[in-house]
Parts: sequence; C-alpha cells; structure tokens
Amino acid sequence: MIDDSSSPRKGLPQIFDRRGIYYGWIVLFAGTVGIIMSVPGQTMGVSIYTDPLLTSLHLSRVDLSMAYMLGTLGSALLLPFVGRLLDSIGSRAVAAFAALGLALWLVFLSFSPSISTKFGLWAHLSPRWAGAIVAFVGFLGIRHFGQGELTIASRTMMGRWFERRRGLVLGFSGLFVAFGFGVAPLVLNLLILRFGWQRSLEVLALGCCGMALFAWATFRKSPEACGLEIDGKSAVENIQAGIEDEISFTAKEARRTIAFWAFNLGMAAHAMLYTAITFHMERIAQLNQMSNAKAFSVFLPVAIVSTSADLMGGAISDWVPMKYLLLVMQLGLCLGLLGARSYGTTRGFLLTAIGFGLGNGLFSLLSSAAWPKLFGREHLGAISGFNMSWVVAASAVGPYLFSLGDAWTGSYRSILLFSLIIPVGVLIASFFATAPTRERVIQEVSI
Repeated sequence: MIDDSSSPRKGLPQIFDRRGIYYGWIVLFAGTVGIIMSVPGQTMGVSIYTDPLLTSLHLSRVDLSMAYMLGTLGSALLLPFVGRLLDSIGSRAVAAFAALGLALWLVFLSFSPSISTKFGLWAHLSPRWAGAIVAFVGFLGIRHFGQGELTIASRTMMGRWFERRRGLVLGFSGLFVAFGFGVAPLVLNLLILRFGWQRSLEVLALGCCGMALFAWATFRKSPEACGLEIDGKSAVENIQAGIEDEISFTAKEARRTIAFWAFNLGMAAHAMLYTAITFHMERIAQLNQMSNAKAFSVFLPVAIVSTSADLMGGAISDWVPMKYLLLVMQLGLCLGLLGARSYGTTRGFLLTAIGFGLGNGLFSLLSSAAWPKLFGREHLGAISGFNMSWVVAASAVGPYLFSLGDAWTGSYRSILLFSLIIPVGVLIASFFATAPTRERVIQEVSI
C-alpha cells in the first residue's frame, strides 16, 4: 500500500477528525477546485487572449501557434519528472507551487507587450521575433504550471483517496469541472470587457495566489499517508472488499500493455484536436461569418453535455470495462470534427456541441479514473505524469497543424476531415484495451 503511516490522522485539520468526516470528501472538493483554477493555462483560457496577443506582440496567427506549440512541448518534457515528484512528496506541495508559478507567469504575460519592446531593443531583434520569443516564454510557463502541474496534482490526489465507486465519485467531480471549463471562456471574456486583457490577467494571478494557499491548507497525498483507511472504511472492511490486496503496476510495466497505449493515445487525440479547434475559435467564427460571442457560445452546451456524460460515465465505469468508455469518447470526437466542418450551420453547431461535450466529459473521467483502476495507486503519479506529457504535447501540435491547414487552404475543412483518421484508429484499438493482469505483464516483459 501507499506510504502507510503509524501516526493516526497525521497532518489533517482537527475539525474533520472530531466530526467523523472522511477527509476524502474534502480532497474531492479541493481537487475539483484545483482543476478549475488551472483554466488560465488551459486552451480555452488561452484562446480568449489570442487576438490581443496577435496585435500587441506583432505576430501572425502561424507565429503565435508556433510559439504556443514550442512552449507547450517544453512543458510536456517536464511532466514525467513532476509525476515522479508527486509519488515522493505528494500533491500538497506540488499544487501550491504550481499555483504560484501560474500566477507569476500570468503577470509576465500581462506585461508581455512592454517586455517584448524592451527585449527587442536590447537584443536588436525585429518586433516579430521579440514578440515570438516572449510569447514562447509565457506559454511555456502557463501551460506547464496550469495545464500540467496543477491539473495532474489535483487529479492524481483525488484518484488516491477512493477505491470503491471511484468512477461515480470522480464523475461527480468531473461534472463541476466540465461545467467550469464550459463557462470559463464566457467569464474570461467578461473580465476582459471589464478590466482590459492585461489587467484581467493580473486579476487571474491574484486568484491563483489564493489557490496556492487553499492547496496548502487542503491538499493531502493519500489516506495512508494521513493514517486513514481508503474510502473511510475500517481495515477489516477494506480487506473484505479486496482493497488491501490491490496490485499496482510501475510506469514501466504499464507502458508494456496495449491498454495503456490505447487510453494514452485516445486522451492525446482528444487533447490535440479539441485544443486546435478551441485555440482557433475566433478564426473559425470569421470563416463562418459568425460573431465571436456566437462562436464561443458553443461552450455552454458543450459544458451541459459534458457534465451529463461525465456523471453517467462515472456511474457505469465501476461496473463496465473502461475500454467501452474510451470507445464512446472517440465516437464523440468524430462527431465534433464533422460538426466543426459546417460550424456556421445549425446542424454543424449542434454536432460540435454534442460531440465535443461527450468527448470532454469522458476525457475528464478517464484522466482521473482509468489509471488507478487499470494499474493501481502506488505509482499513479509516474503513470499519470507520463500520460500527461503526451496529452500536453498533443495539445501543442494541434493548433499549429490547424494553422498550417488554414494557411494552405484558406479554411479548416480539409484538416478537420484528415484528422478523423486519428480517433477512428484509436476507436479500433479500444476493442483490444483489456485491463492488464500481473501474469500477462510478466509474460510480456520476459518475451
């Protein structure tokens, strides 16, 4: 088991011990808040600032997409290390540090126009090159600390505190996360209208500082590290339920299974394609003669469908193999891509909302619930960190490829159709993504 401790209730606020409240429920709430607070580093948060950054940093859309891709790829390279760090020191310190780092880089981006000008004069660079370098540094920071560290710390922590009905519990968390992500673009747009784009980033930075304090006060590594039994049950009840005998796989063992790669590539595919469409939403609006408000309004129905899919998927994930949820997620991604090809029509708008809503909800669920269910909790940080590095890297490549497609053809229709190959391939692979057993992995390692 994980970090068993002989010290009862170690490091927990006294109020929860006195009232008999299982601290896992506090962890569930705190982890949900942590994921929502990562929005400034997520694509739906960055996409709202695309046009102001293009103008202020003297960049073309391809330039900005390249800076975004390189910054996000740089972030991805660090995440396996973050995952191993989570296994050793826990989510509390990692999440608090990530929130502070995100705040710092948001302030950096708020001053990016003046930083770019001064840097260009000092380095004797053109405004375009100076702006691209500053954008790269800004994206590297917010993507690493927001989409990367804060998200993985929150998800990994929640997965470690529940075993029985884990899917339902995490689905309930995902309901609020999906809704939060869905309404985030609307909230950020209101902040920009109220404060201006630069000052709104500083407001978000203050919120992230508050998140750092909140994470330090509430985040905890695992029930065993706090002297508790998982699910709030007694040791006898957990032994009877088979939890005490949980088998955990190392990250190296997990990577030798078909199941890992099917889920890993499925999540990466969703991140790549949904990120690309979200990042270029303003351009998609222009191509379809839509206002930005109308184009971004799709995120509300996406949030509604996503919350429903997350909750229903969580409820059944404790009873059915995870591979069927992966299959449905890829079907949703296919629908979303087809809908985006005719986004200006009512049918295309609805298909986009339903498809990406379905995919988003199940992506959120599988990101939290699939790895502990398939491979155990002991090495969850390392496994999740490796997966998140793929997800983040894929989310970096998507916007750049779509910007090239637009530059070459004048629209996104061709690249959207070509992109269908990816989810269709994962959909086929999902039929073979059977949960691994210790004996099967040992046989594969010995071959």
